[in-house]
Amino acid sequence: MVVLASPASLAAKPAKATKPPVAKAKKSTKEKGSGEMASTPAPGMEASKPSSEGYKYETPSPAPPPTPDPLPTSAAVASPSGSQGDKAAAATASPEKEPAKDVPPAADKPASSDTPTPVVAEELPVLAEPQPVYVEHLGPTAYPGKLRGIYGGSMWLEPSFNGLQWPYMARSGVGVSGSIWIDNGYEKITRDAPQVSPTTMWLQQGRGVLRVTPTYASGQFFIQGQIELVGNLCQVQGSTICSDAGTFDTDDLWIRFGRWNSWDMKAGRFEAWELYHTGMGLDINTLERLGATNLSVQNAPGGFDAPQFYGVNYLHDRPKSGMGIGYVAFHAYPTDTLRFEVLGELGTDNSRSNAGHNLLGGRPSVILDLGWLKLKAGAEYEQQTRGTPQYFDAASGPSGAMAEYKYKVTNKGFGGSAQFVFDPYVEFGLNAAMGSQASIDDNGSPQGGGTLSFTTISVGGFANYRPADLWLIGAGVNWTAQTDSHYVTASTADFTDHLQTFLAVQYLLARQLFIKAVLGYSRADVQPSDTGIPIWSSYMYSGRVRLMYLY
Repeated sequence: MVVLASPASLAAKPAKATKPPVAKAKKSTKEKGSGEMASTPAPGMEASKPSSEGYKYETPSPAPPPTPDPLPTSAAVASPSGSQGDKAAAATASPEKEPAKDVPPAADKPASSDTPTPVVAEELPVLAEPQPVYVEHLGPTAYPGKLRGIYGGSMWLEPSFNGLQWPYMARSGVGVSGSIWIDNGYEKITRDAPQVSPTTMWLQQGRGVLRVTPTYASGQFFIQGQIELVGNLCQVQGSTICSDAGTFDTDDLWIRFGRWNSWDMKAGRFEAWELYHTGMGLDINTLERLGATNLSVQNAPGGFDAPQFYGVNYLHDRPKSGMGIGYVAFHAYPTDTLRFEVLGELGTDNSRSNAGHNLLGGRPSVILDLGWLKLKAGAEYEQQTRGTPQYFDAASGPSGAMAEYKYKVTNKGFGGSAQFVFDPYVEFGLNAAMGSQASIDDNGSPQGGGTLSFTTISVGGFANYRPADLWLIGAGVNWTAQTDSHYVTASTADFTDHLQTFLAVQYLLARQLFIKAVLGYSRADVQPSDTGIPIWSSYMYSGRVRLMYLY
């Protein structure tokens, strides 16, 4: 007959049958086991916190850290750590031996042929308990802290976490997290150009993100994937308002592997490290981010529009969805304060035919994080070429010949920022960056007569202040100037600039719901090279209230 042991006992060698322990041993074991077991970590949780040389972690949600469940008694038998709880459990299974009694030696007897030969039972192999798979809401230990900003402020909410690895999961499992936000806003834009109408707009937009992060962890080594499923209420993107309304999309979709607080390799769709921080306003896809725009406005003189700020962001944002473009990045953490990212881009904007364009690029960046002081810098280079680089030129020679297309679009730039955190009251920062685009058509001439080749310079700053618990006040300013290569007169090219400012107030309801009001003002100036087009300006006034819940 075979007796199946309980799953917890399969991890330990079966004990021999013995006489039950005396009452004194039971009492001692029970008292010792109950006192030690309460503080013994559950299997797989011993590494749930980084080592003393690693980083501290905190949650992006104000929710308190979850309390671990009490450890079941059987865990002491299966635990390989050799803790006091293990010894107490072993004492229960191994009772005290009785003292040997004087027994007279038995007389020698000849072996009987009828006595059966004893059969030695083969010892069963020791089976290890299978490791459970955890599906859990990502709590405080998943998000790097390292004084990333004042609590609830824009630096604290910034999704690249100053370059640190996130989400951190010390044991294998599936992490679940996400966010939901809704904006209600109003915008008015006036223009002093003749025959151009002002515009007004009421707008509600929002998005919800469900983030799923399966992870394999073995000590400091890990393999991790992540997918973010996005539900769109509306997204303000350029001239098209709410093009994604009512649809589902994907933000992150990547795989990475490496060692915690040491290095990792990452591939897929994701954002690069942020190097230009705008503060509590100018959030992506918002009214004040677009500013005093003239997109889709009829009769705008010269068709000019307000330039968008450049923040080393040609290769910062996720690659545009629906195209075969992605990133590969290597991250290194040689010290507790120094971090490097080397990011590469590759892909095509048309994977269904050979008539598309290929994109290759690179973006190295570095962050020095002293906690109260953060210095960030980086550069980027991207080139776009035709997928069909040649064409048949019938006019070349008597029978024609293949010729090369000269089409090329090159984007490049550099920039950085200095940020200061005086926790828990104030954080502020300064930014500067310069980028350029050179666009050549198939014949080698500037596209658009030089209007698609330009240089952009942006400078700005922000400050956030906590006047009281749960309250934050923020302000920011950003100025962008852009000069293209279109010359009508020999003296000057087309010039546009864009001043963007905001004031924000935020309250944290029940330490869970972020309620933020943002007032924005922008002014864009246009100075065409063609003296036949008047110099004119546009002015934007906006306000919005955002409700945001992180989970």
